[in-house]
Amino acid sequence: MNTRRFVSGSSVILAGWLGATFFNEVPAQRYPKLDRKPVAAAVDGATGLLVAEVKPAASPISVSR
Repeated sequence: MNTRRFVSGSSVILAGWLGATFFNEVPAQRYPKLDRKPVAAAVDGATGLLVAEVKPAASPISVSR
């Protein structure tokens, strides 16, 4: 197989896959819940840098046995 055929074939496969995923509608229930709280930010007086306090999103912990 020569390089030109490989690149052309790969491009066609990639374009088909991207097209299929673009037109595939995903329900909103499949997206994770995002924390919508604003991030608290302040300027450090000594360095003048912006310091942001980011709180991690709470995720449920499940243990299956």
